[in-house]
Amino acid sequence: MSVDERPRRFGRRRADFEALEAAGESLGALRAELTLLREENARLKAAPHQAPDIAALLGRARTLPETPLDDASLADEMTRVLVEGLVVRESLLEICQEIERAMVSFEARLKALDTTVSLHGGGTRA
Repeated sequence: MSVDERPRRFGRRRADFEALEAAGESLGALRAELTLLREENARLKAAPHQAPDIAALLGRARTLPETPLDDASLADEMTRVLVEGLVVRESLLEICQEIERAMVSFEARLKALDTTVSLHGGGTRA
């Protein structure tokens, strides 16, 4: 029986230390992977609440693989881009109209407030 195989009363064998070291390394790797997964999970949960970011959009577009297009798929792609552009244009027009309505409403409220203050004699300032 060798020294490593002999049972020890109060000590650990070398094989035990090697097993603990291997378990510690794998435990460390698992902890690192768990941390990465938690960060990714948090990022994915927060993604819908993020404001639109043109830099992120451009970065994603740059990472897309380029595939050669034939004439039919190029025409389809051009049509798709044109339709998307028109949808964006219409959406922006609706947003502008909504902002204009809000400004008119706000202006009317300010004018009503101004006439109310002047009727009650609150217009004197030092």
